[in-house]
Amino acid sequence: MTGEAWQDYLAPGERLLWQGAPLPGIFDLPKRLFLAAFGTPFLVGGVACFGFGLSFMGKADGIALLGLGIFLAIFATPFLAVGLYLVVLQWIEAMQAHRRVRYALTDRAAYIARHYWRRSLEALPIRPQTAVELVEGRGACTVWLHTRREDDGDGGTTTEKKGFENIAEGREVFALIRGLQSKESR
Repeated sequence: MTGEAWQDYLAPGERLLWQGAPLPGIFDLPKRLFLAAFGTPFLVGGVACFGFGLSFMGKADGIALLGLGIFLAIFATPFLAVGLYLVVLQWIEAMQAHRRVRYALTDRAAYIARHYWRRSLEALPIRPQTAVELVEGRGACTVWLHTRREDDGDGGTTTEKKGFENIAEGREVFALIRGLQSKESR
């Protein structure tokens, strides 16, 4: 999105302060490697089960083997999908983020626009009580500005973070957000 396109989504009187996108490349390599290692058994098991299903369908001389083959192929599909995403597709998604994700900061909210299979636009209001975190990494920074904590049912909590991931101007954006929060608290 360009500056003019953001104006189509802003409230009357809302001013655009910054816009950007994730930097090209793959960031958070240890996390991605862990997810790929975690997904490998799903992918291998899914491929094996799907292969067995196809072989049973190919050898089917009766309804029982055909039914078993169809069952195995259907059973393998979710495992295959999860494994494929974790081992292969997460890397492609990370490499494409700089083309498919756009960020904007206004004097009232942070906007995150994504266009993968469908387009989405998320507005995160900036208030004095909004948690803001700057995470500096190698070559890129992430500014988390919206967290949601929920009970996970086992006595613990899960945290969901949203914000501007892997941007070059992380410190400047963090300072802009803190400035907006201090203006609102007065």
